Amino acid sequence: MAEQREPNAAERAVLLRFLAKLGQAELNAGNAVPLVERDLAMIAKANGETHVQVFVLPTVLFLKWENGEEHKVDMAHGAYRVPTLRFDQIEEVLTIARAARKGEIPPSEGLQQLEAMWRTPHYYGNAGFVAGYLLTTMGVAVMLRPSPNGLLVTALMAFVCALMLVAARRRPSLAVMLPVVVSFFLAAAVSLGYRYGLTEPAFTLLIPPLITFLPGMTLTVSVIELAYNSIISGASRMVAGFTRLILLAFGILGGFKVFEHGAWHLSQSMDDRIAPWWPWFGVLMFTFGLHIYQSSKRRSFVFMLITAAMAYVGQTLSGLVIEGASTAFFGAALMTITALVIEFRFKGPPAIVTFLPGFWLLAPGSFGLVSLAGMASGVDTGAQVMTLLFSLSGIATGCLIGAFTYSALLHPRKGASWWRPEDM
Repeated sequence: MAEQREPNAAERAVLLRFLAKLGQAELNAGNAVPLVERDLAMIAKANGETHVQVFVLPTVLFLKWENGEEHKVDMAHGAYRVPTLRFDQIEEVLTIARAARKGEIPPSEGLQQLEAMWRTPHYYGNAGFVAGYLLTTMGVAVMLRPSPNGLLVTALMAFVCALMLVAARRRPSLAVMLPVVVSFFLAAAVSLGYRYGLTEPAFTLLIPPLITFLPGMTLTVSVIELAYNSIISGASRMVAGFTRLILLAFGILGGFKVFEHGAWHLSQSMDDRIAPWWPWFGVLMFTFGLHIYQSSKRRSFVFMLITAAMAYVGQTLSGLVIEGASTAFFGAALMTITALVIEFRFKGPPAIVTFLPGFWLLAPGSFGLVSLAGMASGVDTGAQVMTLLFSLSGIATGCLIGAFTYSALLHPRKGASWWRPEDM
């Protein structure tokens, strides 16, 4: 291959702008900081620029170009000051990054594709947004096996929650307080329901409609970044995830305190719950609902379903042998292997798209919310803390072990089989 020429000043300016825009989009897609740095460095090299240094944090990225006495520093804000990406947009961003790493698209074309990605409308509109949220919620509710009355109450709360989300979609200023507001109103509704004969356990009702607020992905990525020794980014993401949990727990406790009834720790008889085979149908409902709600590309649904099912299979089967949060480790490992096989062996969507649903099927979000609510109410605080930390560590370790296993045994490449991040 002929040696690639170094870009001139105008081409370099376009390249740096593309790297900044792409890095910003990847951060908003939830990609881990070390992988964003890898992508930007490889794209610069693919375009003949070897003098670019990249430094990325979850909320900001720096690009430095230096050649002799000439130097230039660019800065771009990160994920938390731009709109949240849907699944179809996440797939588009990572597809652009993959093509740019291979030198298949020039920076100018990449910029055009990124601009088009931001303008892409939701495939199913507001009606699909609400319907998808309802299906997602009901899928989680079915997996928790409530009573038929509990399913009806959950559906009503999910509908109200979806309407609130639609109202807040074009008002980014409401995004920070929305978890508190939504969790407060839902908890208040459940507390009032207890006064009129509702007997369903509170968190069986509250976890499903709040599932997409739970920061399972953020917390798990933070642990993965810490494993990469990205201390600043990992710690900041972890703080952001815990802050979201605290806001949700604060809203829930506030709703119960205002309309206090004292029944939010109710237990449920096994005879009142739906049949044990229903949770498998819940996985299908959840994934299809998330497909519509997050506007993922049509070809992605089957791959999302396979990965979510493998996560649930790993967690369920391991639960036959062991108990507690450690079951999430096996679900995470199996989910990660499946997602990587789909991406690299079957040329499917990027792995982050197919295994995002699996994160909401695993433990960190729901365990974290229950744990923080228990801490705030003084219920077995030490055990709640350990459950939360063990769950997070288990899922993050499962993802790392799954990625290592895939790379060592299944990745389609010649030569060394040891896992190297640049090959992933």
